[in-house]
Amino acid sequence: MRVHLFLVSLLFFLFACSRKGPGWEETIIKQTSQPNSIVQVDSEVVNFMFKYNIPGMSIAVSKDGKMVYSKGYGFANKSEPQEVTTKTLFRIGRASELLTAIAIMKLIGDGKLSLGSKVFGDSGILGKEYGAVPYDRNITNITVDQLLHHSVGGWSEKDDPTRHIKYLDQVLNPGQLISIALDNIPLRNPPGNSFAFSDLGYLVLGRIIEKTSGLSYSNFVKEKILKDLGISDMRIEGSSEEELQKNEAIHYSDVTFPVLRSGKIDEEWYRYTALGDASYGWIASAEDLLKIIANLDDSVSKTPILSPAAVKMLLSTSKTNPHFGCGIYWNSDLTNWFDQSELPGNTSEIAHASNGYCWVILINTYRPVADTYMSDMDQIFWNALKNKAFKP
Repeated sequence: MRVHLFLVSLLFFLFACSRKGPGWEETIIKQTSQPNSIVQVDSEVVNFMFKYNIPGMSIAVSKDGKMVYSKGYGFANKSEPQEVTTKTLFRIGRASELLTAIAIMKLIGDGKLSLGSKVFGDSGILGKEYGAVPYDRNITNITVDQLLHHSVGGWSEKDDPTRHIKYLDQVLNPGQLISIALDNIPLRNPPGNSFAFSDLGYLVLGRIIEKTSGLSYSNFVKEKILKDLGISDMRIEGSSEEELQKNEAIHYSDVTFPVLRSGKIDEEWYRYTALGDASYGWIASAEDLLKIIANLDDSVSKTPILSPAAVKMLLSTSKTNPHFGCGIYWNSDLTNWFDQSELPGNTSEIAHASNGYCWVILINTYRPVADTYMSDMDQIFWNALKNKAFKP
């Protein structure tokens, strides 16, 4: 039987009384007691945070395009301490790929490229700009569509240089990582024949956006997507703790779960994630990320980001994986689309359900040794929604 929010709060309160000064538990109690709280959501969140010792997290929910709930829980910075608020910025992990895919759809809509456009070689968008020539035939056959759907035939798992710790201490940029792959990591299969999740592939899409638009990747996203939605705080992460943005959460590594919220600051991944701009490099508040999801098309939004045709392309799947669109996954019966990301120092979920609800969950740590962690996070809002007393 799940623990009711009141009982959890009482437990936290009794524990807090045994020590001095405000702590994590007291902060949670205060946050769940705010006006306009939805107790069913708060209860699920608190149970999840207590079970997995989560430093801080934020959730935002919309219904039919309208924001109906937004709240921060716990600490963005444990040492100060600084509470999570609705304005706190989190690393959003691979939800960044949705932004990249939307940007590509914008360029396709403007007639500047197509899904079938070749990427490398004499007839490619990026030409011979990266790596050494001549390219292998598999490389020159890669298309924009295959990058979007992770079907280039490789550069995944151990073959993906964006996932190699050995590059952390090198002064590299995304272009140099692409050159490393082109020169040293052959594709395992011909493009278009197999699914292989590749962060590097979305890093390449970022360079396509720059080459085609004449703007930096981040500036194109800000000018062509975020500006019209009134979003000004989203940006690519800094490469060190010293480069933290205003309102940005500290992200914590997992130190032998479960520990009592004593994880160390995840220093190395500040450098690592800043390198993967178009793959997993953005920071955002849950509210701002939700605006993007809820305003994709004109079904509920008066200012849609994309045309209906572009949204159809964005959400389309390929023969290599019938459940993967462009930067998003479809559930088993193809009714809801979502993305979950767990990288050192952060966890995220974005979801767009057929019942009109959309939500974003952002967390400033991860729990790789807990097998049920991601599935429990996914059930936070679904469980709240199942409660008969739920009313946004």
